Amino acid sequence: MFKFIGSIITEMKLTTWPTGKQSIRDFFMVIEYTIFFLIFLMIFDWITQNGITFSVQHLLPLLK
Repeated sequence: MFKFIGSIITEMKLTTWPTGKQSIRDFFMVIEYTIFFLIFLMIFDWITQNGITFSVQHLLPLLK
């Protein structure tokens, strides 16, 4: 058990950690991607919703 924890500590010392500047840049990239996909999904949802509504409104009278 102690050997395992020791190897974890050794490995963590070998890890290259990002600088504060890199962390901030990465944070804003995540925010940008989140906003992009939010807008993409909103547009896709709007098109899907209106397409289904349009289809039902125009096909339902044909079934009667």
